[in-house]
Amino acid sequence: MVIGAVAAFLLAGPLTSFYKTHAVASRPQPSPSTTIDPHASPTTCPASLPMPKAPAASTPSTPSLPFPIWVNDPLGVNLRSAASATSTRLATLTQGTQATADGRAPDASGNTWYHITLGSQAGWVRSDFVVTSALHAASGSGWSLMLPQGYQVASSSNASLTTVSKTGDDLPFLVLQTTTSDTLTVQLPGLLRPDIAPVADHTATIAVWSVNPVTEQVSRVALDTCKVTSAWARPDQGWPFMSAVYVHTKGRNYEFSFFTAEPNSTIVKQVLDSVALS
Repeated sequence: MVIGAVAAFLLAGPLTSFYKTHAVASRPQPSPSTTIDPHASPTTCPASLPMPKAPAASTPSTPSLPFPIWVNDPLGVNLRSAASATSTRLATLTQGTQATADGRAPDASGNTWYHITLGSQAGWVRSDFVVTSALHAASGSGWSLMLPQGYQVASSSNASLTTVSKTGDDLPFLVLQTTTSDTLTVQLPGLLRPDIAPVADHTATIAVWSVNPVTEQVSRVALDTCKVTSAWARPDQGWPFMSAVYVHTKGRNYEFSFFTAEPNSTIVKQVLDSVALS
């Protein structure tokens, strides 16, 4: 039974709710006018912080040639004789392969290609199948993915729950849950305020592994300032963005919950592009 709407609870009320399967069309949508009390509470810690303004859009920097690249696609990337998908395929580079990009060129469709050197091999790969930061592999029950340096999987005795943290950040970067049943109890970090409903930012249609389309729901969630006393000083100003992605395959259901300072995080996209599912 498909449970694509199970992630909708993230936008519908308290973060500790338990939901069974609902049709995707029945997803409730949150009100963007959630009222937040900006004043200090009478307790020993601050109340929830006022919601900050939307972060400024950032422009990805283009590295100077030459620079290292890593294959990020779970199916690998074709090494071709020219900067074109119709040119001769020289080899297929597996996920995680490192090479050096020493040239760059567009194709007729506007895609960017890198000319790379790998040992005695040389050729062209499309830039959207590689990344320019070092990667390492992580895997669990029915899934595998690639993480950038500085992102680590926390040890856990629960095979159905995986937490990925970024070095130096108390809030996890990713909470990944898996299940083979038709219900899912979504578990989110205890650093969030369970009594404040997420505030919707946007939704997007994406592809994960061979599943297409998949809905990505992005919202802002409130940190518990009693537990994160320096929340105001964070890049997200105490209101990180949560990107919730539910994926249903023939054998399993997956819930990805990412927490970032930006609503369109390039790291979230990079990780989702690297995912392989069973």
